[in-house]
Amino acid sequence: MTNSKSEQFKYYDEYTSMSYGLTRISNFLTSIGNPQNQLQTIHVAGTNGKGSTAAFIHEIMQAGGYKVALYTSPHLISFTERIKINGINIPKKIFTLIATTYLTKAKQYKLSYFEYMTAIALIYFVQQKVDIAIIETGLGGRFDATNIIKNPMVCVITSIAKDHQKILGTTIKKIAFEKAGIIQSSADLICGKIPQQVLPIFSQRAKHKMLVYNFDFKTKSHGYQYNSKLDQYNQKFDFINNNINIQHLETIMLGQHQIINASNAICATSLLNYRGYYINETHIRNGIKNTKWNGRFDIINIKINNSKVKLIIDGAHNLQGLNSFFNTFKQLNLALEKRTFIFTVMQDKEYQMMIKLTVPFVKNVILPHINNTRAIDPNILKVEFTKYMSKKNVYIVDSVQTSLNINTNNNEIIVVLGSLYLVGEILSYIHKGILDNN
Repeated sequence: MTNSKSEQFKYYDEYTSMSYGLTRISNFLTSIGNPQNQLQTIHVAGTNGKGSTAAFIHEIMQAGGYKVALYTSPHLISFTERIKINGINIPKKIFTLIATTYLTKAKQYKLSYFEYMTAIALIYFVQQKVDIAIIETGLGGRFDATNIIKNPMVCVITSIAKDHQKILGTTIKKIAFEKAGIIQSSADLICGKIPQQVLPIFSQRAKHKMLVYNFDFKTKSHGYQYNSKLDQYNQKFDFINNNINIQHLETIMLGQHQIINASNAICATSLLNYRGYYINETHIRNGIKNTKWNGRFDIINIKINNSKVKLIIDGAHNLQGLNSFFNTFKQLNLALEKRTFIFTVMQDKEYQMMIKLTVPFVKNVILPHINNTRAIDPNILKVEFTKYMSKKNVYIVDSVQTSLNINTNNNEIIVVLGSLYLVGEILSYIHKGILDNN
């Protein structure tokens, strides 16, 4: 975020500026009247799938006729993507007004980038008098800035896997403990596909209903369909629990993991019927069908040097995410031959294992220098890739844009993988028309 008054708070990269704990944002919000206490909320945490789950919840509630706020991170193209109401990004003028109005206090309380973004979102949602706010954690849960919300109606834990281990801990149980920190006594709890060994960590904190995937609710997949007119895949599935059996739900979000994310959302929104809201099967069907979440197995047609190319773009950035991606990749018969990959990864990831998992699908790999100080040097990645494949098929380039200026065959498939920051750069070039999206 640069070149605007609203960005004077900057605070560098949101991770390098991160300072764990709730004291600063608590003091800041207390000084302005605790706006977060005026919101009805659903709080979503998890290693993977929390953004998609939050998006499904948002669309179901919007289909039900509610004014729905959504706070997510990170953004892909514009910082205003993080703060939405009924699918519309916060206008930059309003963001600027709120950010500059409270900038002195933000500096006084030494808010980090993410803390101030969270505060701005909460202020905006209250100003706009939303009916409900869907809040995604940034990192972890217990000390995440979003955990300043103290009375959520529903909490959702989407998944638990190893990620951000320097901050959250090196074991599944330690990571689960941090995620469980969002579970408040006011809330019902939805758990997605969670390792059984950590379920007691969540059940000990749950004071109301606790629904767990494969125990209290489940899904049945009907596979993928391809619409040749729209050049688009979708998948159909059933949702089943003791109270609801909804057959042949349809979503353009691809992968078995997205069916689970959708089922988490169905459970969460259905529980709101006990809290003064009204959500029925039609709202659920329409919401699931309308959900689109950029950077999650996106298949985008572009032109590169006059050749038609399909870009498959996914923000999978840890082992669990990569496994989900490659399962979908194989199910759609896209792994019948090896492909060209554009790949990068952040320094705090298990990049050696990620590369080992990726290599069997790779014909050529392009390693761009990316505009992020947390990214691993492409030269380090090259050393790792060349343990498994020829050096002549591994290319280092100076930028993400250069990685797409390649000679390619017509109708070739190119996979963009390893980081949401890489995805964001690719999508920004398409958005700006630098790449021909046809």
